[in-house]
Amino acid sequence: MKKYIPMALLFSLLLSLPVFAPAIASAGAVKGLWMDEEGEARIRVDSCGKGLLCAKIVWLRRPNDENGRPLVDDGNSDERLRRRPIIGIPVAYDMKQTHENKWQGRVYDPKRGGPSYSGYMTLMRDGRMKVTGCLAFICESEYWKPVPDSE
Repeated sequence: MKKYIPMALLFSLLLSLPVFAPAIASAGAVKGLWMDEEGEARIRVDSCGKGLLCAKIVWLRRPNDENGRPLVDDGNSDERLRRRPIIGIPVAYDMKQTHENKWQGRVYDPKRGGPSYSGYMTLMRDGRMKVTGCLAFICESEYWKPVPDSE
């Protein structure tokens, strides 16, 4: 019996360390300001009704074209949307939580224009957000890092 006590103490100590704790994310953990991989855009993730999350571009490093006009979504396949400013465009929407750290919905890439894609947002253990867009079975991902709201 005595030899099991140190083993039980060691096991309980290991379980209490953050490294061994499972990553559990709530919607509150992903809400806020994020920056894309290249540092070209900041994206705000927030609630958009009935338990869903949405993400929209709120800042661009280069917000204007060579003539000084705000960048617009001129590559969009929908002609009616080609004049909307890039700042304010939803890049993820209707994201419903499917697992403790994963949301599924739709994503849009204004750099590519075209339609929206089936998409996922996954909060990684290192604090970054993996954002994935899929067309059929072909998927691409990028990683966003959190940015303090004061920046």
